Amino acid sequence: MPKKRRSGRKFHWTTFVLGLVVTAGFLLFFAAYPRLLVSLELKVSDARLRARSHRPFSNKVVIVAIDDKSIQQIGHWPWDRWTLASLEQAFIDYKVKVVAYDVLFTERDPVDVERGALTVKLRTLSVSDEKIQGILGPDNDQQFADAIRAHGKTILAYNFSDHMIGAALPTKEANYRTSVIDPRPMSWNVQTDPGAAPKLISAGGYRPPLQMLNRAAKKTGFVDADSDDDGHFREEMTAIGFDGRQWASLFITAVWAFQDQPARELKIGAAGITRAVLGNTDIPVDELGRMMVTYQGPAGTIPHCSAADVINHLVNPDQLAGKIVLVGVTGTGLGDRAVTPVGYEFPRVEIHANAIETILSRDFVHRSKTETLVMERVWAVLLGVGVSMATAWLSASWSVVAMLVLAGSYFLFAQFTLLERGVLLGVVLPLVITGGVVLILLGYRYITEGREKGHLRRAFEHYLHPDVIASVVDNPEGLRLGGERRHVAILFADIVGFTSLAERSDPVQLVAMLHVYMTRMTNIILESGGVVDKLMGDGIMAFWGAPYEVENPARRAIDAALQMVTALESLRREDSRFLNLEVGIGIATGDPIAGNFGGERRFDYSLIGDSVNFASRLEGLTRKFGVRFLVSKDAFTEAARPYIARDIGLVKVKGKASLVAIMEVVGSRDDGVDPAFYDQFERTVELLKDGEAERAKAQLEEMLTARPNDEVVSLYLAKLNESHGEPPREMVFEFETK
Repeated sequence: MPKKRRSGRKFHWTTFVLGLVVTAGFLLFFAAYPRLLVSLELKVSDARLRARSHRPFSNKVVIVAIDDKSIQQIGHWPWDRWTLASLEQAFIDYKVKVVAYDVLFTERDPVDVERGALTVKLRTLSVSDEKIQGILGPDNDQQFADAIRAHGKTILAYNFSDHMIGAALPTKEANYRTSVIDPRPMSWNVQTDPGAAPKLISAGGYRPPLQMLNRAAKKTGFVDADSDDDGHFREEMTAIGFDGRQWASLFITAVWAFQDQPARELKIGAAGITRAVLGNTDIPVDELGRMMVTYQGPAGTIPHCSAADVINHLVNPDQLAGKIVLVGVTGTGLGDRAVTPVGYEFPRVEIHANAIETILSRDFVHRSKTETLVMERVWAVLLGVGVSMATAWLSASWSVVAMLVLAGSYFLFAQFTLLERGVLLGVVLPLVITGGVVLILLGYRYITEGREKGHLRRAFEHYLHPDVIASVVDNPEGLRLGGERRHVAILFADIVGFTSLAERSDPVQLVAMLHVYMTRMTNIILESGGVVDKLMGDGIMAFWGAPYEVENPARRAIDAALQMVTALESLRREDSRFLNLEVGIGIATGDPIAGNFGGERRFDYSLIGDSVNFASRLEGLTRKFGVRFLVSKDAFTEAARPYIARDIGLVKVKGKASLVAIMEVVGSRDDGVDPAFYDQFERTVELLKDGEAERAKAQLEEMLTARPNDEVVSLYLAKLNESHGEPPREMVFEFETK
């Protein structure tokens, strides 16, 4: 039946699942390296915004620049305040509606400082104040303040000492105040949702204008600004928290004065600032109150006038009358300049001007850090799932077509939201995932559906740990017979009573059971950085610290052993075959020889040394003491972690001349193990060491009543009963078992 032929149309479930994994991988990668995604997105967004058409100019903003021409005619910057008073008087003459200075006037005019010193000297010579006034003339600062007051709508700038996201500590910088002084800067009327306490931008101090100028100004606004991660200035802060209020920026204050002081409101919710309203204009801001600046073009796009021409009344009155004038320094080598999406030497005063123009023309672009982030990731997941399905179902060429259709559709959607709604939705993450998933899946299908390669390597990796293979590749000399001394932690684990279990179990079922057990246990060892050296029937030998060094091998080994015990408990709950299964684990540390102990054609990376034998014997001793897990005291000390454990004492085993201290480790407080019994045992051991054998014996009997099956307590009592009036202060156990 030809119509049922499905050649080339089989749905590859493995490919589809891999596509989902790759999608998740991209999301996790960019979550781990967000700066990379942000950097790429900003560059792409800049290009998209430059290609976007702008709304018509409001024609209400002019920059009066202290430029090269002004400096050449009037003199080096900074000018004396008498000259600035002349400039302010010219603004009055030109009927400028609002003047905003992007210049800080925080110090007295140097000429006034000198005038003050001369005044003091003249007074000592008994010269009257009237004559001094006639000789020295009026204060420059006072003349400037009088001109500002006469204009009536002049906005001065101030700055904060520092600002940060969250609660800022009071500044210790000189010349900065930690509380606001009167007259106060322009602030927002804030409405906060009940219970909302988001982390907003705040400052620890501010530096207001000179007091006489501050009193003369209509209002003051801050000029602080932040760049994005790539150093570009794309946003202006509308509010900064300080001294219990949210204070407005210079450009917001200028618009407020220009619009004849309309209502100004800032709404704050749980996630941050949700709304900024100035009069009848909703200003789109992000959670931190930052507004994206819509740049009208490169530097010089906003109309400029030279300050010298204004002072000399050489400007056409129509250029200034009824407008907002921003005064800033643009002369070569002077003034603040910034990197923006439309230029690398962009005067800061023109950034403020573009921000004002953005509000007046309502040419807003919104980039919410929360809303757009969620939308981008939702679309990224949908596109990742879509192209995964397409690649799992279609041929390679049609998969590419599907990718282009899906990616193109999303890009058009993103452009639509930008052009029609002014929302800047990111495109990099969804498009990277769309293209990346298809490329990876096509590569995967080429490999799996082409030639069967890599089987030998994969099979080889089942016999040796990948880290051993990597070490051999980096150091081929390791293939030679012999090795080197390494400080390692060695673990032996064995199933208790496996022989009897094997005798009464079906061989096939026993092998399946062993497979489940070994998979769980070896995975724990490998994930902890250990090397599974040998699987000996039901036994495991593993080590940490070779062929590569690891941090604190003893701690890794003990943590892995505790996880193995926990895994066995899980197997007991999940599978009735493991219900009566017990395990014995022994761990010791030492400096054995690590290397290749096979032949010229048979690689066998392992350990040889006394510590290996001792670890094996510790595992055997778990049966003598009726415990799951024994560790040498040296290894326990090296681990340097507050495990719940008990000091069993000294042991002497056959083949080892010296006594060795051993510990039983049962877990940690994080595992939910109750330490009370082991704390009581520790106190009992201390009583023995202090020679209080009778009290110790009484406590041991009490403990045995609480835990009748505790073999360690039973052994201690047996030793005390055999002491014949000379109880030992430290328990020594001797076994013939190797």
